[in-house]
Amino acid sequence: MNRTAISDPGSRPWFEGYLNAFNARDYDGFGAFYAQDVAFRGQAASLDGRDAVMNFYRDVHRRLDEHIDLLGYVGSPSLAAAEIRTTLVAREDWPDFPTGPLEKGDRRQSINFAFYDIGNGLFTRIRSARFARL
Repeated sequence: MNRTAISDPGSRPWFEGYLNAFNARDYDGFGAFYAQDVAFRGQAASLDGRDAVMNFYRDVHRRLDEHIDLLGYVGSPSLAAAEIRTTLVAREDWPDFPTGPLEKGDRRQSINFAFYDIGNGLFTRIRSARFARL
């Protein structure tokens, strides 16, 4: 996914480009959406900086498969809100996984709300919270 192909930050197609790159494990593609000093506040980690976020996802994706489905979206050039379904499938045992132990083959789904602050076409702050575990 070439982020520059969609030049309307905050639009649904722009955000879908991010998710498509994320789901494809295109680290350069989805990493291009993060500002260098992005602040990431999620259930599994609290991170500062693009490199920290990218290292986190590389580590997570070595141990499990993750897929995000977009259920609802509202966005502007400065702020986006998404309702997403996250599906995790463990490729190995992970007893100290931050949101609870996983055994190889476990499948976990949740509905989450995520808020993205956007500056200069990049995510500057990401906050997410689980709404429901399925």
